[in-house]
Amino acid sequence: MRHISQAEIRRLDFTLLLVMNGLLRHRRTTIVAGELGLSQSAISYALARLRSIFADDLFVRRPHGLAPTRRAMELGPRIEALLLQAQEALGLNDSFEAATTTRAFRIAALDYVAALLGPPLLRLFERDAPNGRFALRVLRGPEALEGLRREEVDLAIGQFLRPLDGYQATPLFVDRYCVVASAGNARFRDGVTEALFEASGHVLISVEGDFRSPTDQAVQDLGLTRHFTATAPTFLIAFAIVAGSDAVCVAPRRLADAYAAPLGLAAFDLPRELPPIRVLAVRRDGRDEAADWLTRAAAECAHDEASGPPEGQLQA
Repeated sequence: MRHISQAEIRRLDFTLLLVMNGLLRHRRTTIVAGELGLSQSAISYALARLRSIFADDLFVRRPHGLAPTRRAMELGPRIEALLLQAQEALGLNDSFEAATTTRAFRIAALDYVAALLGPPLLRLFERDAPNGRFALRVLRGPEALEGLRREEVDLAIGQFLRPLDGYQATPLFVDRYCVVASAGNARFRDGVTEALFEASGHVLISVEGDFRSPTDQAVQDLGLTRHFTATAPTFLIAFAIVAGSDAVCVAPRRLADAYAAPLGLAAFDLPRELPPIRVLAVRRDGRDEAADWLTRAAAECAHDEASGPPEGQLQA
């Protein structure tokens, strides 16, 4: 990203940042003008100043509105973070009201957690925060915590194996692994034996596209081996592959149960049980009513999907 000089920083003000943030959210000058109480000519003048400061078009006019450039998309999270920090410094966000918020929340989650909690979370937003929004990013433990540290995400949901010093962690649910196969695969009519597990072709979940995964060592520790015939970057893609083949995959039980019927799949117990999956919602430490609400929303959605209520909050 291009370096911004101190002289250019002095040309910025919070009105410009609010205009930039508004255009990224709404993509229309008329809406931003109304939201900020400015004229459209004032918005156009602010956009011209922003283009000069950042040496980029930032927004390109399209039939449906303004389309942000790559530079504008890179700047968006940083500008939003600056505005939130300013609100915190002035005490403007001490009182959070879900019913009136227009905030865009950023959530980092494992792909399977996003697939499970995304639908009920959207329903909850529609009910309790109709003007709010959320954006999901698929990030694993260390990358999700780094996103929190850099204030690029507001909440991280997943399994975290490292100490969570400096964060607040709320347990959401405990899951376990199972074997997923096509419902029409007659070989698994009587369940999955060790011999059948090892003789089957496996679809491996690998974000990088290689033939390694976090569960691989755990399977080996049980004395089991797998023959990998394919990899997929997400569980739902793996499910689609399994549904149309004789292959199997090892997947979280809750996700398998949720998508088995629509995808024509069946879930079976593993011949030997793997360690459980403990899913947490993690946020930055400190007072933040909006983050508290989002954590409670995630816990409510997890409760809807799980067999019992989540455990109490843990202070990391």
